[in-house]
Amino acid sequence: MRRTAAPLAVAVILVGGCGGGSSDEGERSSSGTSAPATSSPSPAEQQRGTLTLSSGETVSYWCGGEGSPGVLLEAGTDSGGTDAYPASFVDPLLATTTVCAYDRLGTGASDPPPHHRRTLRDLCAVQEQVVAKLPLPAPYVLVGQSGGGNLNIGCATRHPEGVAGLVTIDSYHDDPQDLRDEGFVWTDNPELVDYVDYSEELDTLTMPIGDFPVLVISATQADPGGEDNQRYWLKLSPHSRQVAIEGPHDLQQTAPEQVVAEILNTFGQQFDE
Repeated sequence: MRRTAAPLAVAVILVGGCGGGSSDEGERSSSGTSAPATSSPSPAEQQRGTLTLSSGETVSYWCGGEGSPGVLLEAGTDSGGTDAYPASFVDPLLATTTVCAYDRLGTGASDPPPHHRRTLRDLCAVQEQVVAKLPLPAPYVLVGQSGGGNLNIGCATRHPEGVAGLVTIDSYHDDPQDLRDEGFVWTDNPELVDYVDYSEELDTLTMPIGDFPVLVISATQADPGGEDNQRYWLKLSPHSRQVAIEGPHDLQQTAPEQVVAEILNTFGQQFDE
């Protein structure tokens, strides 16, 4: 779920890994301040279009680049994916491999969702149809910010054989009871998602869900305790590691170069094959 943002600072801290156990000690590297960009991606690099789901709704998307494994970008909760990631984030990936993004139903330029309570199963069914219609052959790397990372975790659980890797960008492990106490109701969001049910499914996953690499990126200036909270996702795979990047919740906007550098550091060898 989306968390409160805070002012930007820029440094990268390796927090911990899985397989050999996680650690609170790590390396720190500094870099210059990164100004957020707005376009996503560079027009010359993209192909935009719409596709139609079996239920009749249309979904807006863009794809660009060439290579495999491809990358699917998921935006945060209630956000359209086609403009969630700036060019400074997308362009280095486009230069390396195939990248696609789409607007989930109820976000961006896509149609509203069917008017009923929707669960993680519904969102993953849409993602599966979208991927099947895009030039994104399996296996692919799932990258998601905030709630988009939570969505990718649930979808990867359903078809781990199609996943080459998983990246979460400040995606919290939500307590279903906390969401219930906060009064989350499916009719109160444009995607019509029951986030209590959604979080209950993620809270009861059998770990690990796969043998692919998992990169957990945490923002240091979002909600207090975020790094510790997100360490939970290191259990997703024996090949997991966590990196903390100083900055607010929307790291893909405020520190895109640092985030992409960590992604390429994790998956670069696969992209080069």
